[in-house]
Amino acid sequence: MKILFASSSSGSRGGGELYLLYLGESLAQRGHEVILWASSHSRMDELCESFSRFGKVVRATYRNTYDHPLRSLATCLDFGGSSRIAREWEGIAPDLIHINKQNLEDGLDLLQAAERLPVPSVCTIHLTQSARYLGAQLAPTRDFSAKRALKKFKGPFVAVLENRRTNLLRFLGNEAEIRTIPNGVPVFEPAELARLRPATRKELLLGEESLLVTAVGRMVPQKRPLLFLEKARQLLVHIPNARFLWVGDGWLSNDWDHYVAEHDLAQAVSRVPWQTHVLPFLAAADLFLHVADYEGLPLALLEAMSAGLPCAVADNLLEEMPFLNAENSIPVGRGSEWIDAIRDRAALSRIGRASRELLLREFSFAKMAARYEELYASVLNGGVGG
Repeated sequence: MKILFASSSSGSRGGGELYLLYLGESLAQRGHEVILWASSHSRMDELCESFSRFGKVVRATYRNTYDHPLRSLATCLDFGGSSRIAREWEGIAPDLIHINKQNLEDGLDLLQAAERLPVPSVCTIHLTQSARYLGAQLAPTRDFSAKRALKKFKGPFVAVLENRRTNLLRFLGNEAEIRTIPNGVPVFEPAELARLRPATRKELLLGEESLLVTAVGRMVPQKRPLLFLEKARQLLVHIPNARFLWVGDGWLSNDWDHYVAEHDLAQAVSRVPWQTHVLPFLAAADLFLHVADYEGLPLALLEAMSAGLPCAVADNLLEEMPFLNAENSIPVGRGSEWIDAIRDRAALSRIGRASRELLLREFSFAKMAARYEELYASVLNGGVGG
């Protein structure tokens, strides 16, 4: 198949965009021709450069929804822009168009472009919570415009978790065609992890006696890096040799630095800028701490599971990810019960092994690619996508 991935171009460092790398590479390995269409904005440079290793990249003059002051209210009425995009896609001549959206309201002009072509199309939406749910300004109007555009799309939608599918069904109505296909990540080999661990810990000036707790993500309100620091302070009371590392940067970097200085955490807490390859840091870690406010299906969490790391996850996320339980993760609540599990190194090892086994069963590269191949074949043959 010749598959055109159309990115809503929110940025190279978001999990919803990085997902295109994993899906594109896994499909290319299975013999498909993959093409990425993305904005020429510099924030997409990293993603496009990485994608070019295994597929063709087409850059376009395209503005992401959140570059418009009126957000989706502007893009859903940009019929001229949609026509131009459709002509560009027509020149690529794909067998199938796969639109990748971060949330309900972004990329509505991409949906309109797809509707102008006879080529079959599908659309993945990573965050299916409404603007009203997220507390956005002008939420009713933005939800109305998103729902109107989504209902006009004739192809099937893909949600990354079953409860995300439920959200989307509730938003669009039960007549919508929606399939659940979880994200997938590479399976990291134990030998590679063992090779990277001592060298990376040496670079981080860590002895083996230190418990390294890490997180990976942009420093933005959704990821709650300051809550990570609060949990670090709580954990240090019980495990003084714990050390904490955040991989990534963003709007809240200065707030992070101020918090660390104010609470005298510099000896225990550090951060490094965004890294294209996070495997060395996962190999060096003993625990992955994920405290985001909300998520689709976070690639960083899946990568930690692939590395065999025990994952401590905020209670609110456990409600969104029912595949996690007390056997394969540690629930992080407001009390200190979660710390008891972390102090037990044998229990940590068991949880890490269980999380990796779950990853191998449900969230691998190969599993994701096979599920999308099935969906694509169904759409190309005129079948039902939901």
